[in-house]
Parts: sequence; C-alpha cells; structure tokens
Amino acid sequence: MIKVVTSEERHTARSGPLRSEFSFSFAEYVDPGNAHFGCLLALNDHMLAPGRKLTPHHHRDLEIVTYVISGTMGYSGEAGRTEILKEGAFQTLSAGSGIEHGEFNPSPDEPVRYLQLWFLPDRKNLPPSCHSRNHSRRERTGALHPVVTSAAAGEGDGLQIHQEVKLFVPVLADDKEIVVPSEKRRQHLFQISGHTEFRSGDQHFPLGPGDAARIQSGHDLVIRKTGEEPAELMIIDMP
Repeated sequence: MIKVVTSEERHTARSGPLRSEFSFSFAEYVDPGNAHFGCLLALNDHMLAPGRKLTPHHHRDLEIVTYVISGTMGYSGEAGRTEILKEGAFQTLSAGSGIEHGEFNPSPDEPVRYLQLWFLPDRKNLPPSCHSRNHSRRERTGALHPVVTSAAAGEGDGLQIHQEVKLFVPVLADDKEIVVPSEKRRQHLFQISGHTEFRSGDQHFPLGPGDAARIQSGHDLVIRKTGEEPAELMIIDMP
C-alpha cells in the first residue's frame, strides 16, 4: 500500500497566533478515516507568530517529537522549566502519567515553524520526561542517521521515545540516492522543503513541499533529490 497525500489535501487550521496544517484528524478536524497511520497519530506543521505564546495544555500517554525547522521556539514545562529550542533542534517528550506544557515564540519579529508528531507509546503510565538535541542541516546533509530511536532497542545515545520508531531527517544536496530498508515495516515520508522522488519496487512517486507518503509495500525505498535546490525530508520508520 502506498498513499500520497499532497500538501493541498491537508487540513488548514488557524487558532489565534498559530497557523497549522494537519496531516491527520486533529482538534476540530474530525475524520475517522484519517485518524492515524500505525502508531503515528499526528503530524502537525505549525507556524507561530512572533512574540506570541500558546495556552499551557495537558497530555497523557503520548510520545511527542518536535522539530524546529526555522526560527526559535520556547518551551515551558513542568516545575517552571523553560527551554529555548533554536533552528535544527529536536525535542522528545514522554507525557506518560501526565504532563502540562506550552510553546511560545521568544522572537519579536520572526515566526517559528515547527513540526510536532504524536505517537502512541509502547506502554502506558510511564514517568514523564523531556529531552532535546540539536542536529544542524550541515550535519544531516547526505546522511541517513536517526535523530530519534526506540528506548526499548537502546540504540545509540541520542533522543529516544517509548515506541519502535526510527526518525530520520536527511538533507539531500546532490544526486546521490539514499535507501531505507523495508523490513516489512511502515514508512511515512513528509517533504519539508525542496523536491524528491521515491521508488518502491517498480513504482515511482514525486514529492513537493508539504506532500507526504504513507507506505507499507515490503520493498526498500530509494529516494533521490529532484530539482536544483537542496531537499529536506522527514522519514518515519515504524511497526
């Protein structure tokens, strides 16, 4: 199964200073036929206006991954904790038994664009935790190294979540192909910028900014950049 969802097919939402594009049923966008893909419940593409903040809100039993694409995002969490996440920052938040947090934009003149992903955890009522790490575009150019992995697998010393997920965000700057092994798992692709083409078996599909693909094909994915500009792509490999 391969399903391509174009940028235009996403649901656009505006809530005060926040403009969002929802890839899955979320908040006021209710679509029972588009509720999730495997353990991935949400992939929200947010733009928060300069100098604005969101009302703190509560989560439970979710694994949340945030990636700051451009600008600067502020995070306020438990016990008055505040953190500033700059461009290229990734954050993992295990909501577990319950956590309250909020986002804000500390810049007076620059919006912040960030992706926020929600995953079902592999078990409930975990102790809440929050971690972050920066991975620059230069570091990720031409490299297929995971920025988030499974805590249960104990792979590497990077960010981890409580689900069998590997998250890659490579930047493709030349014609070199990258290969994502299938291993009979699901892959979700989200094109952040630029243009790519992926091949699964004998099928070829193009992706432009904001486009996504949901894949469960049993074939390895072969991905290459198309066009002249570098391409940034999020690859989610999951059960």
